[in-house]
Amino acid sequence: MGSPINWGVPVGSDTLQNPLYIKYASTTFGNLNATNIKNDIKAALASNESAELVSYLSWLLRVLAIVA
Repeated sequence: MGSPINWGVPVGSDTLQNPLYIKYASTTFGNLNATNIKNDIKAALASNESAELVSYLSWLLRVLAIVA
């Protein structure tokens, strides 16, 4: 099915309290750095618990690709 460009917070998610979400949510898209986002994805555990956060970070990368 592929990944949708739109991202949303699932009901009951604790993603909004994650330090990485807070880090990037307070930055404009124009000031985001794709390399930093990719490095944060690389540092994430490949687990079910990190899936929502990795989805958010991947969404940031997709948006950056659109505006590049």
